[in-house]
Amino acid sequence: MSYRYNLGLAFEGVVASCPDRPALILAGGHAVSFAALDRLANQLAHWLSSLGLGRRDVLALFNAKSVEGHALMLAALKIGAAYVNLDDQNPPQRLAMILATCQPRLAVSDHALPPAILDCCDAGSVPLLLLPDPAVLECLPAERLAATDLVTGTDPAYLMFTSGSTGTPKGVAIGHASVLNFIRWARVEFGIGAGDRLSGANPLHFDNSVFDFYASLFSGAALVPLGREIVSVPAELVRQVGERGCTLWFSVPSLLIYLMTMRQLSADSWPTMRCLVFGGEGYPKAELQKLFDLFHPRARLVNVYGPTECTCICSAYTLSEADFAQLHGLPPLGRLAPNFSSLVLDEEQRLVPDGEVGELCLLGPQLALGYYRNAEHSRQRFAGNPHGTGFEERFYRTGDLVRQDEHGVFWFVGRSDNQIKHLGYRIELEEIEAALESLPQIRQAVCVYHRLRQQHGRIAAFVSSRSPVDEATLRQALRDHLPAYMIPTQIEILAELPKNANGKLDRRQLQQRLAGL
Repeated sequence: MSYRYNLGLAFEGVVASCPDRPALILAGGHAVSFAALDRLANQLAHWLSSLGLGRRDVLALFNAKSVEGHALMLAALKIGAAYVNLDDQNPPQRLAMILATCQPRLAVSDHALPPAILDCCDAGSVPLLLLPDPAVLECLPAERLAATDLVTGTDPAYLMFTSGSTGTPKGVAIGHASVLNFIRWARVEFGIGAGDRLSGANPLHFDNSVFDFYASLFSGAALVPLGREIVSVPAELVRQVGERGCTLWFSVPSLLIYLMTMRQLSADSWPTMRCLVFGGEGYPKAELQKLFDLFHPRARLVNVYGPTECTCICSAYTLSEADFAQLHGLPPLGRLAPNFSSLVLDEEQRLVPDGEVGELCLLGPQLALGYYRNAEHSRQRFAGNPHGTGFEERFYRTGDLVRQDEHGVFWFVGRSDNQIKHLGYRIELEEIEAALESLPQIRQAVCVYHRLRQQHGRIAAFVSSRSPVDEATLRQALRDHLPAYMIPTQIEILAELPKNANGKLDRRQLQQRLAGL
């Protein structure tokens, strides 16, 4: 890959090969062609450049999946700026922390924002603009930008913020070269091509949306944007996916389980679907069999794995009837993408024998550049390969405990820390604890995750207080600090939190207490 090759050039190559092919399939079957989307992206790139945005600057987006919203992402790639899609439902305090970390030169929204978000951007001295009127956009130049030729593979393409163990969300910076490698692998692994239409049900601030956007538009396939107002209504979501002719679906298992529980999916649903992909959390096999029975053999069902730091996903496993011979546990993570390699290490950074449990460490061209403006945490997670062969290698410590079987397939065993996956979101329990301990009534807090038998688990918090307080008051106060999916299902107030023999908080005792409730 040329040092100068980048995502802007890659997209222009796709446009040149299929200018009239649908790029976006909107409600009612309305299609936006690749040529039209590229023209709009060029116009927006000229607009952003006129506002002073340039290579390696950060562009914050409040993106409601409009045509213009997707074109803005492409525009940022064309001028070498790193975009970050932000959730307009984030509590202002959390959004303020994200803005303070990424320090965007500019923020743009494709829809009206609540006053609290406006105040947050104003307080952080982040200029916030709405998109120009269509008449103004039409007057902007539509030719390609010379700046696109100067963007390199090591320039950041986007930032994706995840929960942070220090209480502050951390921004993963993914470079152009990493995304290009991901696109090539996804295109081959899932056979994505001209006739495909990929569902875009994942929120754009959520890591799984990387698959939707890049695996479709950069492979000559169409993307079907599905906004929050559609995804939140099960019957409407199923109808829109079917009506717009989606051929490939990707989501967290929780969403598919919810659609099944609400009895919205049937044997007649989604007649054009050829592949169902799910990842971001475990899919209990007892639940997965229900989906398998509906769609097999007409559609391939694929369990995927990959941390945000490895450009969305980096392994895949296709389910077969043999996987349901017994129904306890989770399906395997699968084999890694061909140009990835791995180490499975013990706590002393020694290689564990095949078949034994250790921490999965990943090496390959999809690794992130690091954590944006967070050198210390980058050094902790992205380390030099202690088992290298004489040339410099960098690997990412996933924190996932795995074992690899004789066929090279990885199986998830657990975590080496307090990170969880809940509703598909990666959550550091320490971030919830920090939010609780920031409240004036709370002396100390600890969170545990209780996994339910079939579906996702629940987050529980145990706190000791300085002054009388009730659970409802604490839950309301947390809404100013945390998004809804991070607020504990239950908060129990104790006189003192249990300690182990070393004087440390005893999470195991609290897990047992929770299991007994």
